[in-house]
Amino acid sequence: MRKIFDRPKVTYVVLAVAIVGFFALSAVGNTGDHDTNVTWIGNIGWAMFLLSILATIVYTVALLIRAVMRRRTA
Repeated sequence: MRKIFDRPKVTYVVLAVAIVGFFALSAVGNTGDHDTNVTWIGNIGWAMFLLSILATIVYTVALLIRAVMRRRTA
């Protein structure tokens, strides 16, 4: 866990790639026909896209809290 907070640039790059990838995956099966067998792939892609956004927000808040706590102790 410490490695994630020590290298925020790498973590943000990984999160950005995940966001773009899952957003692209969410388009699979969205032809307007809900009777196809691949709509579940798009649903999983959309859910993972939202979770990636949430992870980015939580990570940013955690970094801000760590920065504030370091300033108070220094």
